[in-house]
Amino acid sequence: MAQTHEWMFYEVMWRGWAGRKGQVPYPVPWWAQQAFRRWSDDFDAGTYDSKEAAFASNALYRYWHMVGVKDHRQESLIGQAGEIEPVYDKYCLSFFLHDPANGKLRLPQLPDGGSVEQRMEAAHLPVVVTTFRTPEGVEFVQRTFATPVGARQRDLVVSRVTVSSPSGQPHEGLLCAAVMPAGPSGFQRHDRNGRQITDRRLTYLRHLPDEQRVETNSGWGPVFDTPPEQYGVYGNPDSSSDPDTYLAHSPFHDLVTGGKLNGALDAQDQVAGLCSAVFAWPFRVTADEVFELDVRLPVDLYSGADDLAELKGTPATELESANRDFWAAKLLGQGLQPQLPSPVGHLTDLFRQSRSQLLILSDHGEIHPGPTVYDSFWIRDSSVEATACSLVGDSALAEHQLGTHYPLRFNRGTGRIGPCAEYGFYGGPHEKDDREWDSNGQALWAIGRFDRTVGRQAAFGAKLYVPYVRDAARWLRDNRDGYGLLHSGWSAEHLGERDKPHYWDDLWGLAGLYEAARLAERIDAPEVPELWSAFDDLKRATGDSIRWVLAEQRARGAWETYIPTGPADVGRLDSTMIGTAAYFHPLRLHMGSKLGDDVDRAARSTLDTMYAHFVTGGYRHEAAWNAYGPYLTLQLAHAYLLAGDPARMDALLGWTVGAGFPRTAGRVAALGAWNEQHAFPVASDFAEVPSRPWYMGDIPHGWAAAEYLLLIRDILFFEADEDRDPHLYIAPGIRPHWVPAGEAVAVEAAPTLFGQPFGYRLAHDPAGRTVTVDITEAPEGVRFVYPCRFGQVRAAASADGRELEVTGQDVRVPAGTERFTVTYG
Repeated sequence: MAQTHEWMFYEVMWRGWAGRKGQVPYPVPWWAQQAFRRWSDDFDAGTYDSKEAAFASNALYRYWHMVGVKDHRQESLIGQAGEIEPVYDKYCLSFFLHDPANGKLRLPQLPDGGSVEQRMEAAHLPVVVTTFRTPEGVEFVQRTFATPVGARQRDLVVSRVTVSSPSGQPHEGLLCAAVMPAGPSGFQRHDRNGRQITDRRLTYLRHLPDEQRVETNSGWGPVFDTPPEQYGVYGNPDSSSDPDTYLAHSPFHDLVTGGKLNGALDAQDQVAGLCSAVFAWPFRVTADEVFELDVRLPVDLYSGADDLAELKGTPATELESANRDFWAAKLLGQGLQPQLPSPVGHLTDLFRQSRSQLLILSDHGEIHPGPTVYDSFWIRDSSVEATACSLVGDSALAEHQLGTHYPLRFNRGTGRIGPCAEYGFYGGPHEKDDREWDSNGQALWAIGRFDRTVGRQAAFGAKLYVPYVRDAARWLRDNRDGYGLLHSGWSAEHLGERDKPHYWDDLWGLAGLYEAARLAERIDAPEVPELWSAFDDLKRATGDSIRWVLAEQRARGAWETYIPTGPADVGRLDSTMIGTAAYFHPLRLHMGSKLGDDVDRAARSTLDTMYAHFVTGGYRHEAAWNAYGPYLTLQLAHAYLLAGDPARMDALLGWTVGAGFPRTAGRVAALGAWNEQHAFPVASDFAEVPSRPWYMGDIPHGWAAAEYLLLIRDILFFEADEDRDPHLYIAPGIRPHWVPAGEAVAVEAAPTLFGQPFGYRLAHDPAGRTVTVDITEAPEGVRFVYPCRFGQVRAAASADGRELEVTGQDVRVPAGTERFTVTYG
């Protein structure tokens, strides 16, 4: 049964939306409009106990934009109409226009209010620009960014709004700012167990004119640089249980019917928590006049007059300039700088945007996979995120996460976690409660890869080896089932049921043990034979199990070869088999066929089986999510890159890039970011609406951003056989149509797993059917392979005229070569 506030919120939103024609407009959020567009009474009854609870939680359409400060705790979400929702504060701020002469409200949330356009100010700037144009020709532009302020560098979101008349015709009216409870993420999210994950109810709201700020419940709301000329605060003073009360007794109703607000300074609503307020500033604009307003949202801990003075002390122009300078220096001046030709220049833009998202999602060195429901620390997600950061140049963040926060998740107790020992296990509440047995392999893999990247002189791995590497590897050796595999668990929800074992865990365990053993070799630790023995034992158990499953499937008449999610899923041909993609990426177990040539062939066939059954543009994960999986699509694309099929890689990448900018009914739902799950309705502009519920995760999804960074980086180059015959693949994913005449592909000062930077420049001459590669810097003693993607290699030579060896499409280039030329036919 729905709780009162959930039912009330649902009714207010529905009545505000369904009765909008001939009624006072009401700012119904974009996500609520999508729910009403194709309403279904079928909801996720396993999580919520009523349709109203599911609606209030916004379980289906979790799309928005994000701003935040690097390495600070709280992010702010930006809605499709420019609404600003500080994640942990209980209000949402939005802007709209009112014409007192005719009583019209122009709300950017509503399709008949005017046109809305949104963009990031620049690819390297986490600044969201919302432009709203009314039918009368008035335009406001809202620039929203987050920045530190004052001596203590606390968080602040600044929204700078300008009102103008593009046509030059004079216009008068009111620019209004609304403070409402519901934002882009929803109203209140709680599950059947009564856990309130987020609660945005506004039970008390107060305007403090002397301080030019708003108080929301017990927290600070917006602070206005310019005091409003009008204001009104609204609640439910009579404790009415009629939803129409909120529509009739509202600032929007008063503006339309009377042209002014109620002038109240405070209000309460102990029934539904739907207090609201509107503040208004008169404007007159012509060709030469522009109205400007700056609003500050304190998203850090502020209290008292001194904090208010610090919050308001720096002019907004200076804050905006400092924000631009910081992100330009960080994303344009530091780290990996991919230079891609104009046909794919947008990939570079998205690369920088993904970097900024990971930096913003880092909370004091912990990279979290999302700003709302995933705003906490997982070993699994963070292992990929930290590795991505280290390989694109944000090594200080990776070092802080792996060197400081991973040891804090290393368990030293003597108890049990289900069937496993507590001591030596990497994990906090997530990993323990859900039996995420992949975490030790992921921690060891990430630590080992980072130790390679920073080089021997940093001695990173040596500092962590005892106990954090050695004893975590021993945990993998000692905590397996009777078949030698890791126990049943729920390491990743996309793999299937938690009461079954998953090969994903074993593959990660193998990669982690491999890196642990190699690290032990690099530091000359005495446990080298012990660690290799543990690796070999898990390798044997995993390989034998996969071979048994393949034989069973053949015996049952399966004509397609595929590795299912685990040994308890013989014959299960569904999308949970995506876990096998990890065999290639990020684990590189195919390099050297670490599980044997037969398993390697089966893994390659599994990629093709997945592509045939579950790819329609992106990877459809109907078995668990009933939605597309953006980061799963990127994993599959990366697997195809490493398996030598760049055409499929390119197709999957193209879909994923488009999925970062979805549109429905002409509105942009996201600006270069991915959810964990991309809803079929939004992906198809509602041409496809599933008949059963689906689930949405968080956005931006840090794991997806990390996958994108790693894919673009490996498209440009990737390392192989670091320990025996170190070599590096140059431009393995560069497609012929990416590089027109006169343009180039380039990388400068890129971190590598060899501990030394790499750089090159590739130029293409289509008329001469020639590719020239200049290697500008390279790790010592590392040879190169250039897999020519432009055509059949006819000749290849280095700058000194020496002929180079060619095997198929692979041109083999000796270490130390500075330039080579390839002619193709």
